[in-house]
Amino acid sequence: MQEQIQEILRREELSSSQFADKIGVQRSSVSHVISGRNKPGFDFINKILDSFPGINAEWLITGLGEMYKQRKPVDELFDGPFSETSPSPEEPKLSAKIESAGIRERAESPMIPEKKQVERVIVFYTDKTFREYQNE
Repeated sequence: MQEQIQEILRREELSSSQFADKIGVQRSSVSHVISGRNKPGFDFINKILDSFPGINAEWLITGLGEMYKQRKPVDELFDGPFSETSPSPEEPKLSAKIESAGIRERAESPMIPEKKQVERVIVFYTDKTFREYQNE
C-alpha cells in the first residue's frame, strides 16, 4: 500500500504532511506507512477513503484496478426513470385567470413541454470535493 499512498500524494499534489492533515492522522503515521515501518490499519484506510471519495478502495488496498472510481452513467444512479413533476392544482386556476383577462392561447400552437433529458448531476460534499455523473 506504500505505492498507492505515494501515488495519491503525487496525483493530488500533496506533501505527506498535507496528506496526514487532510485525512486526520498524525504525520508520523503517514511517514511510517510510506517508509514500510508500519502497515496501515482499518481506521487509517477508512480515513483515506472518507477524505478522498473518488479513490477506488480495491486499488488502495490491493493495487489492482484503476486508482479513481469510474463515473457512472446517470441512468445507473437512480432506480426508476426520470419523470417530470405533475402540474400543481393551481395551474388550471392560473390558466382560467389568464383567459378571463382576455389573453387566450392560440389553438394551433398549444404549449406542450418537450421531454427533458438529464445531462449531468453534480454532487457536492462538505469537504469541498465533488463528483460529477454524466449521461452517456
